[in-house]
Formats: sequence, structure tokens, C-alpha cells
Amino acid sequence: MKTQSVLGKVSEGVHERAFGVTYLALRFLVGALFFLSGWKKVTSDWSASAYLLSANGPFADWFHSLAGNGFIDSVNAWGMLLLGVALILGLCVRPAAILGAVLMVLYYLAHFVANTANGLIDQHIILIAILGMFAAGGAGHAFGLNAVVMGNLRKANAVTRFIFG
Repeated sequence: MKTQSVLGKVSEGVHERAFGVTYLALRFLVGALFFLSGWKKVTSDWSASAYLLSANGPFADWFHSLAGNGFIDSVNAWGMLLLGVALILGLCVRPAAILGAVLMVLYYLAHFVANTANGLIDQHIILIAILGMFAAGGAGHAFGLNAVVMGNLRKANAVTRFIFG
């Protein structure tokens, strides 16, 4: 007797249209969240210094050492903006989602005491899970440019499947 995968069992009960619309809406909304946060940082005199200097928890000293570094400020601001663009357009969703999850892990660890004051799960952990779902679930193929790019490639290799898959 062949056993069914977890995804196979879940897919039996899925209402495809409702799931697709919800999945797409979630991608757009999370993309807008990151885009707007990045836009605010990029278009202002924003710096991560105050946030990094107020870091606490097991990695506080490392985060303190990053304060005042213009490169860190730029990577954070532009990373959030470009992550948002990738999710909204559905382009390069997998690498963007993976890098976004790494960014959320760093945000979570930077203020570990506050982020775990009500338990280990906070908004950063939820975003990590959502970004993980986008990275694994081909989110860029639902009304996204990943499907257009993959459809126009003559032969997809492992790298292009990772980036646009």
C-alpha cells in the first residue's frame, strides 16, 4: 500500500480557487509590507544604529558592533525594498524569500528579550514561516513573472529552477 505525502493529504481538501486567491493575496500583502518598510528607509535619513545599539539577548554584542555601519543600513533598507518588489511582481521569489527569512531571523535575534516576552512566537516567526512557504511553494508562478521567465527559457537548469521555480 502506497502512503500519501502530507501535501497530497492536504491537497485533497483544498478549494483550489480560494487557496490560490488567498496565496496570491498573502504574497502581495507581505510584499507590500516589506516594500513600504524599505521605501520609508530608503527615502529618509534612516539608520539602523539606534535599533542595533538597543539590541539585547545572546547576540547583543555582535549587533552593537554593526551600529553606525552605512553598508548595514543600505543592505537592510534596500533588501527590504527589493524583497517587497520581488514578492509583488512574483519574480525571483525563492531567493528573495530565503533572504527575507534570514533578515527576519536577524530582527528576531537582535531584540530577543522583547520578541520572546510573550513566548517564542512573534511576528518575525510568522513572517519566517510565510516566507518559507513562498520559497517552497512556487509563489511566483501565481500571477507572477517567474512563470513568464520559466515559460520563455529554452531549457531550465538547476540554477534557473531555483531562482524562478
